[in-house]
Amino acid sequence: MQQRVRMATVVADAEEHSGSKAHTASRVLRVALIALLLALLIDVLLEGWVQQVFGHPGPVDARGHSTWILAGWPKTLKSVLFLAILGGTLAKVAVDRSWREFTTRAEIALAVVGVVMVAAGLLGGSSATIIGQALFVYFRGVIVFFAWRALRDVPVRPVLWTVGPVAVLAAAVAIVQFVLGEPAVVALGWTELTWAGLGRAQAFFNHPNHLGHFLMVVELALLCWFVTRPKVSWKLWLLFGFLALGMSTTQSRESALGFAVGAAVVMVLRRRQLRTTVKPVAVAMALIIGFAGMQLLIPQNQTTFGGRIGGVFAAVRGMKTAAAAPGQPSAEKYEIRVLFWKQGLGLLVHRPVLGYGVGQFGGAVAFQSDPYWYATLTSDKPDLRHPDFPPWTSHPEQVDSFWLHLVMETGVLGLLAYLVWMFFVAAPTVRSRDPVARICPAALVAAALLIAWLSPSLEDQLFPVLLFTVLGWAWTLSQPTSRTTVEVGVRAPDGDQGVLRSER
Repeated sequence: MQQRVRMATVVADAEEHSGSKAHTASRVLRVALIALLLALLIDVLLEGWVQQVFGHPGPVDARGHSTWILAGWPKTLKSVLFLAILGGTLAKVAVDRSWREFTTRAEIALAVVGVVMVAAGLLGGSSATIIGQALFVYFRGVIVFFAWRALRDVPVRPVLWTVGPVAVLAAAVAIVQFVLGEPAVVALGWTELTWAGLGRAQAFFNHPNHLGHFLMVVELALLCWFVTRPKVSWKLWLLFGFLALGMSTTQSRESALGFAVGAAVVMVLRRRQLRTTVKPVAVAMALIIGFAGMQLLIPQNQTTFGGRIGGVFAAVRGMKTAAAAPGQPSAEKYEIRVLFWKQGLGLLVHRPVLGYGVGQFGGAVAFQSDPYWYATLTSDKPDLRHPDFPPWTSHPEQVDSFWLHLVMETGVLGLLAYLVWMFFVAAPTVRSRDPVARICPAALVAAALLIAWLSPSLEDQLFPVLLFTVLGWAWTLSQPTSRTTVEVGVRAPDGDQGVLRSER
């Protein structure tokens, strides 16, 4: 009997020692993952500006204009961070033995999207390298999503102290750029002054829409917090108004529209608490609409806005064919996104199920593999005078709409699979233990779905990281935390069943 007890004690000590080592490794990986994720957040927020500041003058182009070569190492650093986060996540899940937490409907739906994209790529003639690069661009935000979930308990305060100061500083710089114009833009090192000439502030971002998207995410998160509080102080509303003013200086229409859609979702999810929800939402919308409306008081913006509205109707009525026939009028008077959708749908009817293949239509991957992708969609021999998809005045590296890009590369099947996946990503968060986490992810996903019609936001370097950070945080509050318990049964001398537990 004593020998059996002694053997059981040895086994229990071994289990406890193993559990202690696993616990230590898990804590080390947790700290490392948090550091890497915060570094990635800073990287994607400041990448465009750092590339500009550390760039150097390039050769004079054919029109006699000087060029600027952006630094390449920030993008390399970002890729390294993504890979390091992926490796750290796999190690953390292995140590915690939490694989089952990543077998939800969201993962199944994600696998289906991946299979559809690979099939579309193979049938569309994409090489294995192009397919891999395209999948990375489409799903790099998922790496962030899995990493935050692997932590199980997301530290909110470090994220707030990382994102919050950048948001306030960016809004302040944007307001200064709006007031002072080009001198304030040049002072930050920017050499491309197109946006400054249009009166659009960009702060530390290479495009005003990126700044607008970022501030929209922060403001929507603030609103979701406000509606759960019994009272919101004037200081917090002052902060919200300051950020709303900063967002208005970007003249990012999709950011304002995305916020409005997100606020509507908040109202729906809080329909049983309308008494505490209506007032914050109304005040927030008044600030967003008010500051955005002030931009229309500027004569230049009135002309630009009127031209964009007229361009939409002109694009719907005109350019009925996708071919760029000689003598066809310039696209400058037309809304380019409407032209792109008309041209894209005209091509999609020929390959509606799986599209033309990932890495074949617009985007950085297609442009890097073939700068003339727009002329080789239906033929291996490019015809630049009559391309399949005329880029008009837009740079052929992107097509201004994530949904257009997705449906053209993966077809209707890929589009539907992606939407189903997004549903399964957002749906579980409504069961979150935290009142903010119950509404913020769904509101943000709704805003993201709208913004993606007007920009490539769901595959750019910034928005997916922000979106999946919020989703990952909400998932940790909506999923039960699993703990592995090892039990060693020992028959005690008095006949009772003794249990030694080692938890890790």
